[in-house]
Amino acid sequence: MPINQRRHIRLTLDIPAFRFSKAGEKISTLMYQISIGGCLIEWDEGFKKDEIFRLEIQLPNKNWLPLQCKVLYLVKEDGIGAQFQDISQFEQELIVQVMSETLAEEGIPMKVDPFSQPKFFDSTETKISEIEYKVEEESEEISEENLESEELAEKEESAEQEDVETAEVTK
Repeated sequence: MPINQRRHIRLTLDIPAFRFSKAGEKISTLMYQISIGGCLIEWDEGFKKDEIFRLEIQLPNKNWLPLQCKVLYLVKEDGIGAQFQDISQFEQELIVQVMSETLAEEGIPMKVDPFSQPKFFDSTETKISEIEYKVEEESEEISEENLESEELAEKEESAEQEDVETAEVTK
């Protein structure tokens, strides 16, 4: 999912989890990224876009938090982007505890508010396209100047050639 479409700050953390197959089989998986709105889990060929599945993550108190997830996108061989469905404020707070605890275990303080919206990059994209436009515009101007210089050089060369031919004829 493009970063400018995300509603929540996402952290890159390896968090062990379990997902459940349609038949109820408990399968070990790894979450590569997590936010209070969704996660990116390791790749599995068995998923389809818009599929609903159950995921469980372990809380710091060793209990398990069950989450209903919907597959938003699939990145073949890399991961599965999922959105948490019907998640309560309390469940989001529990996810923040998991995020904080995982960061603390890695010796990294939690310096962001997971409930805040990420800064969007739309303005950056606009600036980049404006810069590209200016570069193209300048490039066209340079090309026109080069073309004019080449045309002038050709005219001068042609005029010199005519002078040489006229001088030879008059001899």
